[in-house]
Amino acid sequence: MQPTTQSLEVRKLSPALGAEICGVDLRDELPEETFAQILRAWHDNLVILLRDQNLSEEAQWQFGLRFGPLSGGYIRELETSREGVVYVSNVRKDGKLIGILPDGEMQFHSDQSYTEQPSQGTMLYAITIPSVGGNTLFANCYKAYETLPDDVKIRLRNLKALHVYDYNVNPTHRSRDIPKDAPRRTQPIVRVHPATGRKALYINRLMTAHVEGLSGQESDDLLGMLFDHIEQPQFIHEHVWRPGDVLMWDNRCTLHARSDFDPSETRLLRRVTLKGEPVVGEVAA
Repeated sequence: MQPTTQSLEVRKLSPALGAEICGVDLRDELPEETFAQILRAWHDNLVILLRDQNLSEEAQWQFGLRFGPLSGGYIRELETSREGVVYVSNVRKDGKLIGILPDGEMQFHSDQSYTEQPSQGTMLYAITIPSVGGNTLFANCYKAYETLPDDVKIRLRNLKALHVYDYNVNPTHRSRDIPKDAPRRTQPIVRVHPATGRKALYINRLMTAHVEGLSGQESDDLLGMLFDHIEQPQFIHEHVWRPGDVLMWDNRCTLHARSDFDPSETRLLRRVTLKGEPVVGEVAA
């Protein structure tokens, strides 16, 4: 029996970005037409939310695979048999964390920006949520780029910046001293989205270390100005989690951050990471 197309309703979450998709149960086998509507809503809104889901690890994994190959490579205590699945949690079992990123505030970043093929998207499913805090904030990097003065856009053309992941500190803040063995990658500052063709700023406060070809002070000044510009309130939507939420964001055109929460309260989410493609910048003038 062929699955029937589900009736979707797409509701905007904020003027900055984001949309809630109603009328979908992700445990069902979604027909191609329904999935195409979800994909279109994701590309149009950068972040999509599906509430009141009841997802097993298998169902979440299978939904992630609809978008393409998944990305693994994360160190975790709670091993799963499924590549690309990891738990984000402060829960401990036998004294050891069962997942990653247990607690604390996190600065704005884009997942895996320090790799050759950064994640195209990340999907989180909320299982247990603290009473206050632990919210996820998203910044619209399309709008951040589009609202820059023309002279700044011209200056950024063809510039590249180094992204670094320091395992000791990068989960929460950027290190001043970069370890020699820290994973790193130089990326264009302005990225062209492969599906939409739109330009977005592709730097972030957590992992972008410096701009190639500039002095230390010039690089710091430029990056500081761009970070402050991206993080303006008009470009940001803050998501307050509820159990059963599925939230999926596009790492190619958004940044995300996390607010602090009481570490004595349980926070447990399941993450699926979508494998991406090499970053493409503007065509050289």
